[in-house]
Amino acid sequence: MSQRVLDEIAIVASRGLPPEQLFAELAPRLRKVIDSDASCWHTLDPFTRLMTTDAPAELIERGVFTAQGAAVAGERMVRSEYLIEDFNTFAGLAGKRVPVGSLEQATRGRPERSARYRELLVPAGIPHELRAAFVLRGRAWGAVHIARRASSAAFSDADAAMLARVAGSIAQAIRASLRIDAARRGDHAEAPGMILLDAANEVELATPPARELIAAMRSDAGVYPDLLPPAPVLGLAAFARREGHAGALVNQVTVPSALGWITLHASLPDGARAGRVAIVLERATGPQSATLRLEVNGVTAREREVATLLARGLSSAEVADALVLSPYTVQDHIKSLYEKLGVGSRQELVARVFLDEYLPDVVVHTPITSKGRFQTHG
Repeated sequence: MSQRVLDEIAIVASRGLPPEQLFAELAPRLRKVIDSDASCWHTLDPFTRLMTTDAPAELIERGVFTAQGAAVAGERMVRSEYLIEDFNTFAGLAGKRVPVGSLEQATRGRPERSARYRELLVPAGIPHELRAAFVLRGRAWGAVHIARRASSAAFSDADAAMLARVAGSIAQAIRASLRIDAARRGDHAEAPGMILLDAANEVELATPPARELIAAMRSDAGVYPDLLPPAPVLGLAAFARREGHAGALVNQVTVPSALGWITLHASLPDGARAGRVAIVLERATGPQSATLRLEVNGVTAREREVATLLARGLSSAEVADALVLSPYTVQDHIKSLYEKLGVGSRQELVARVFLDEYLPDVVVHTPITSKGRFQTHG
């Protein structure tokens, strides 16, 4: 059952739904593996970890709160998150290796120590709480509060483990949702752009920022019609259609342009069979993202140096020379990198870690201990 739920979440993630609709799709699927009475979902600012939206619809629909009661509960939630010390705040969970926790476990069986428990959960009749922050590459994109009524058992370690198992997929889904939603709304120069292609690659919609970024990707400006999708857009669309939901979490690529690197993210708004593809285009940012991607996979500082040099095209022997290591040690590091990142070749490693973000910055921020061939710039 858990694998089927993971597959269903991947399908939902591939559709790039608006946040509120995404949460409405996720909640019943999560309930298949974690029994609960209701849940409340939030988006978080990935840099400050502040709540940016909440989705209490299920709490209202399932009779936990009235609409007015949900507003009052929201105020008390904010109080417990930011104004006082409390257990399992979303920001606190986001900083943990496993960003999931139950209130019973956090308080060691004394949930009454929590102000949120006393002021919000008990009065609402939902004293049992399981929470998660949805973190991807060190950044928190959303969170969920899952509730059980007093008549139900407390959340178990198995419940928490199951939530941890699906948390990464949900984080991917929320990030995709927020990016596409920003593209739908954005109309200023720095906003992401979005282009919507039908099954025949005809353009159904292109936002103003998308037009600018597409023009910047052309090396032959003026030869083709303004909105004829360039090759990287068509290639990513084909990949997304071919992979369907299985490729939903990796449907992105970064390409050079006259404006610098541009990252493209593809989703299937109507599912894989319909053939429509929405592609969000944005200027590549986050200079340490490739470094974070290595770190969250357990890559050591030395392995990161090896990965950076491999990405720059050095052979294994040249890496050994640059880092003053034996060739056998370098091979051990490469084997470890492949295992940790789930790749089988240098090309896969470079594509997964570096090419979908900004390679020059990770080089700058990776100190290289060498014979002087490479210098540290940051």
